[in-house]
Amino acid sequence: MARRAGRQIAAEQYYDAAMSILAREGAAGLKIGPLCRSLGVTSGSFYHHFGGWAGFVRGLLRYWEAEQTDRIVELARATADPVERIDVVKQLTVALRHDAEAAIRAWAQIDPEVGRAQARVDVQRRIALEQVVADVVPDPDDARRLAVFGISLMAGYQQTCDPRDRDLLRALFDDYQRLILSHAPHVTPPIG
Repeated sequence: MARRAGRQIAAEQYYDAAMSILAREGAAGLKIGPLCRSLGVTSGSFYHHFGGWAGFVRGLLRYWEAEQTDRIVELARATADPVERIDVVKQLTVALRHDAEAAIRAWAQIDPEVGRAQARVDVQRRIALEQVVADVVPDPDDARRLAVFGISLMAGYQQTCDPRDRDLLRALFDDYQRLILSHAPHVTPPIG
């Protein structure tokens, strides 16, 4: 841990600050100097903590995967009712840091390690979403297509819209939720 004004700075604080920088400035703005300044630590403490940029990036990608994918899957699975689980996934997805994710997607195009992490996260999300959808949509082909549609909706939103527009994203995922439930026997899709 690095010290800041007499207290410890955990790796997660570096990663959270990095996600904020990514959201504001994209991958080009994510550099050791600005990151350390944002936390009030020296670059020496950064190197002591991570060993170098590559170690930091690996940790940041693991953090992003854990916070933005693993945690959502875990919270969704904790919900017993399959229809309610779809709503939980929708709410958690809307709450993601889409501005930072848009920057990660752009970064993935120029950095192979980030690209591999992005691809891994997309596959994990699709599989998890397919499992959630399959709990209410009995046809496996429909469940698979609906999962791909959901991941594509999120990634497309991140790339083509203002990722801070939560109202638009919420409306899009309300429509998506109704689409899923329209494929579910014995479930009446909610109106509105």
